[in-house]
Amino acid sequence: MTEELIKEVKHIQKCLINKEMSGEEWEEKMEAVRKLEEVSTYLKDALGRGIEF
Repeated sequence: MTEELIKEVKHIQKCLINKEMSGEEWEEKMEAVRKLEEVSTYLKDALGRGIEF
């Protein structure tokens, strides 16, 4: 299940990155992308420790 969550997070990141935005919307989008990367890293670390979600 954790591996599927990681794939979904990565998919959402790609969708956000591919969406054209500018100005404040772009900044908000990039913040969301960074936060999703943190979630992905957390899930990978948990998976490495044998924790499944």
